Amino acid sequence: MLQIMNAALAVQGYDEIVADNDGSDEWQLLSRQWPLIVEAELEAGNYHFTRNEAFLNQRQDGLFGFEDAYLVPLDAMHVRRLWTVNEREERETDVPWGQDGTRVHVTEPEGVYIEYLVAADPSLWGANFCLAVNMKLQAILLRNKEDYGAADRMDLDAEQKFQIARTTSSKARSATEPYKTGRIAQARFRRA
Repeated sequence: MLQIMNAALAVQGYDEIVADNDGSDEWQLLSRQWPLIVEAELEAGNYHFTRNEAFLNQRQDGLFGFEDAYLVPLDAMHVRRLWTVNEREERETDVPWGQDGTRVHVTEPEGVYIEYLVAADPSLWGANFCLAVNMKLQAILLRNKEDYGAADRMDLDAEQKFQIARTTSSKARSATEPYKTGRIAQARFRRA
């Protein structure tokens, strides 16, 4: 975190931050914006380095019309997907559920599987993601200097880098067939 902040500060002509929470105005400005930039993009981007799965089986009484509730892991920012596994070892993804700040609520007494978003350590981020965060921080510094036009251009450049990072991350996922191969699909997509 500090390394990315200092890179943005150096480009914009500010002194580096010596340590976390060093009391400097720059630290106060950037540290307040860090979670807004990073966590918003992590939620929007569906990056592979932020994904984690868990099986939840410590049941509590549910709320919101659901009978069961399960505590989500402490490092979870939010739950992306929830599913159960049937007796044929197949995923059942059409399970109704809801989430509050600490639990998922569902009517499944045997437990559920979840995929959740974690705020991964910056050392796991890709180069384009780091560069985009750096550019967003630079835009904040430019606004602090009251250079609003340059700040807006920097924000646009950062969004382009985030898009490149999203694309790169999506390529890291395993390929799946876009259709189920039945008789009609086999006839249609048959190679000559």
